Amino acid sequence: MGTLRRLPQPQRTVRWCVERQVGGFQGRPNKDEDTCYSFWIGGSLALLGAATLLQRAALSAFCLSCQFAHPTFGGIAKHPDTRPDLLHTHYALCGLSLAGAAGL
Repeated sequence: MGTLRRLPQPQRTVRWCVERQVGGFQGRPNKDEDTCYSFWIGGSLALLGAATLLQRAALSAFCLSCQFAHPTFGGIAKHPDTRPDLLHTHYALCGLSLAGAAGL
């Protein structure tokens, strides 16, 4: 805690985070988008004071494309067309909140 200011080149970290957004966020280069990184990378950008660099509409569209509606259960999945789980639902909602999504 309180060590963020000691990061030697925060602009490089911001750049890496921004480059991970391809709609949603990738965890590393050349990997698929994953809703949990909406929180991990979106949160990192917020901590680094660079949340304005988020492509909010693209992030929201990706997370909502992973939303699962079922008569008895729902949630948000890791990727579109996969089943939801609690972890990805939680992180996607946190990421959407950080991005300023309406209603969160």
